[in-house]
Amino acid sequence: MNSQEVAALLEESRQAAAAGPAQPSEEDKVEFQRCQASLSAELSMLLEEAVAMKWPFVPEKWQYKESVTSEDKTNLQDLISEHLPQLLKFLRASIAVGDSQFAISVVFLVDRFLYWADASKKLLCIVKALHKHYPATPIPPQVVIRQARLSVNSGKIQKAEYILSSLINNCGATGHWVYHTDSERTLVQAVSIQIRGQVLQKLGLWLEAAELIWASLVGLFALPLPDKKGIGTSLGLLASILVSMNDKDFHAFTTCPQIDLSFLKAKGHRLLTAAEAAKMAVVYSQYTSLYVLSNVVTQGTCLLSFSFSPSCPKTQREVFLSQAKEAFEIGLLTKTEDEAVPN
Repeated sequence: MNSQEVAALLEESRQAAAAGPAQPSEEDKVEFQRCQASLSAELSMLLEEAVAMKWPFVPEKWQYKESVTSEDKTNLQDLISEHLPQLLKFLRASIAVGDSQFAISVVFLVDRFLYWADASKKLLCIVKALHKHYPATPIPPQVVIRQARLSVNSGKIQKAEYILSSLINNCGATGHWVYHTDSERTLVQAVSIQIRGQVLQKLGLWLEAAELIWASLVGLFALPLPDKKGIGTSLGLLASILVSMNDKDFHAFTTCPQIDLSFLKAKGHRLLTAAEAAKMAVVYSQYTSLYVLSNVVTQGTCLLSFSFSPSCPKTQREVFLSQAKEAFEIGLLTKTEDEAVPN
């Protein structure tokens, strides 16, 4: 499905949502039933779980599992990509018959995929229109946080801060969304803190950003089943921040009594700590090739830079060069034909 077709279906849904509730015709009802019947069993189950507010973020199969089978290694993005036309048509049909819960649930499922396809702005316009006409319909925390992400990307830092601070200070509370466990609230707070760290990173406040990313890691590790995807993301961000910060800030960060970096098994140098964080990020996000590629490049770059720094013992230079080479080789193995290796 090309971008123009996606944009056209989203625009039709936006117009229908903006028009507000209307008496559905028999044709609308038949179309809704037809679209619903066209969905696979897996998608139907995910939509039902989304309606039931089973999770605040749509999970990957491998995200919370210790033992991962071959079936778990596929990402939701692949499923959504394969069935995007059916889902967007079901979104349009749900709005036409006034079923706001199913409409928001479809938005919930396609949100992450359309973010990477640069179509989130149109999707959030649909959410805004639905919320105006159906204010009692719960909006998933993932979708609320998506608005914060878009605000950051467009330079609207104050708006993003307002959204994130509200989620953090109110234990993840957002409208009529119902949490089933305290750990779900903790997860939403941890992700909100993670994004606040990204905001400070964009502003060049490296020490403060690192402290927030560390706080997000504490929250993600504290979950009954640690969020591997979230942990991998935070570790990758921490690696990137450590690369950018100066040695004075690094010393302040590593000597803070509340921060324990022993799990990184680093040797006290900023670049080695960053390389280890990137290496761990690869392990936690190993089923998402783009994150693997990004993090192994960071790891290799840090090791390469350290090997030529005055801090590297001459006797170990070849060792670090070899490790850097291995990291870059992993990155090249991860690369697909239509992806460029970042420089």
